[in-house]
Amino acid sequence: MNTQIHNPGITGISLLVAISSCMLLPTSVEAQSKQPKQPLPVQPSAMETSMDAPTSFHKYFGQRINNWRDTERFIAKTDLDADLNYDGVINNNDPQDGGAFEATPPGLQVGVGELTKVIVRVIPYRVDFDGEVVVTLELAGINRSNAKGEFGSFDEEKSSTGRIRVWRDSSRKTLLLDSADPQRRYVEFATQYRVYPYNLPNELPRSVYVEGVKPSDQYVGDLRLLLTCSHRAPGSTPETFTQSRKTLLKTFRTSFDHILFTVLPKPLPKELINGNAEGNWLKAASGK
Repeated sequence: MNTQIHNPGITGISLLVAISSCMLLPTSVEAQSKQPKQPLPVQPSAMETSMDAPTSFHKYFGQRINNWRDTERFIAKTDLDADLNYDGVINNNDPQDGGAFEATPPGLQVGVGELTKVIVRVIPYRVDFDGEVVVTLELAGINRSNAKGEFGSFDEEKSSTGRIRVWRDSSRKTLLLDSADPQRRYVEFATQYRVYPYNLPNELPRSVYVEGVKPSDQYVGDLRLLLTCSHRAPGSTPETFTQSRKTLLKTFRTSFDHILFTVLPKPLPKELINGNAEGNWLKAASGK
């Protein structure tokens, strides 16, 4: 009498090895060559860089605990807000339209050929000083393969990031900034202290319109729009003014805010709760 011993454990292991071996078989070169090449998608997650944090512009702006602090010597409070929850309404009291959403990739996502409104708020403080109040808007690309967020050259930045343009009006008559043009990365609005803040509404736009031009094909949140409000001392040159804004101890501290942007090939679908009555999302007219 022959007795057969059945061991289910050995059989199960053998089957698992056989299946694994089939799964690990390499695809033939011919089959691989026939597979269409897909474009590199925008990465869903990206390295956080020093340009994402408030301390990126200068460590003093971040009010670190071991730095000299002042609570009075501000020129103004600054704020950039946009429709970061894509409901057609920009609400200064809605945390989804500001705060961490502004500085966390992807930031505000705008499609190619789409215009989105960005609200610019500058609330002045009544202070006495000598010189000018200078409000600036600045564009910069962010290298998310580098912890500092910096590129080796402007050409590298231009080829590695999306492209946006910033207009003063929705009809795109007055161009303020262009991330792909080295001559249009910075614009300023200035007023003398003797009339500040009374004529500021005539000098500073209440809103600007950001246009998506070229998709961000490597990383999300690869562009930054920065708003600053600074004091410019009498007799300053462009070089000394740039340096003075980064001075740790100063008579009046620079205030700032920024929003990250990602450019998509097509606009995101949106649930416009008010029918876009505020005109926060528009289609850019062809021809420009």
